[in-house]
Amino acid sequence: MKILAINSSYRGSKGFTKFLIDKLFQGAREKGADCEAINLSEFRINHCIDCQACRRPEHFLKCVFHDKDDVAMVYNKMKEADIIIFATPVYTFAMSSLLKMLLERYYGSAKVEEFRLTKSGLFFHHVDDDICKKSFVPLVVCDNLEDETPKNTLSYFKIYSKFMDAEIVGTLVRKSAGMFGFNQAEKNSSPVISRVYDSYIQAGKELASLGRISRSTEKKANEPMIKLPFFVKTMLKLGIGREKVIAAHNRIMQSVVNRV
Repeated sequence: MKILAINSSYRGSKGFTKFLIDKLFQGAREKGADCEAINLSEFRINHCIDCQACRRPEHFLKCVFHDKDDVAMVYNKMKEADIIIFATPVYTFAMSSLLKMLLERYYGSAKVEEFRLTKSGLFFHHVDDDICKKSFVPLVVCDNLEDETPKNTLSYFKIYSKFMDAEIVGTLVRKSAGMFGFNQAEKNSSPVISRVYDSYIQAGKELASLGRISRSTEKKANEPMIKLPFFVKTMLKLGIGREKVIAAHNRIMQSVVNRV
């Protein structure tokens, strides 16, 4: 089993997204998986300029940037993988532009004049099966605790799955990332954090041995850092206790920032 993680955080190997990838790989390697992570921030990725050169006979299915950046190298690694982890922070309610640029370059690898019907009954053009149809795991990371924050990115991957006939074999969403203080020198004593990290290791084991993350492990890995009682949201919308909640949250975040 070969697992490739594509880390699209601009912080590269220094960010929390990569830290969570390493937790997954810790478990996957225990089960004998061959794991590799690519930090897109370390490579050159030109965005598609819609020049249509890849449609012309003399340059068919070969991007004008083929020999000028690292996208072809990344695609070759995707072809070799059994499972791909698309790891991205949420930037302004969407995936990292690094990942979006990489995915947009799919255009140069497809015979877009050939239309097909996907397994889910959608009309779409030909895609390079060796790149686009790989089973994958979205790993979405954000500092905010709101469920709305990662929704746009998660929706994208659900649509991607349908059009590419690529199976989602697990979905990992880590909200409130800033509260984890992952690069603190001292050991974190929070039971939630310990459970989340253990669940990521277990998720890696399952990917390596079963080819997917179980629902129970996924639920544990996505455990919220803060669980607000159902009535609190209503109170906050009405303005009741809003200032106190904001002040408390700011104190927590500032204490984390000061130790990073």
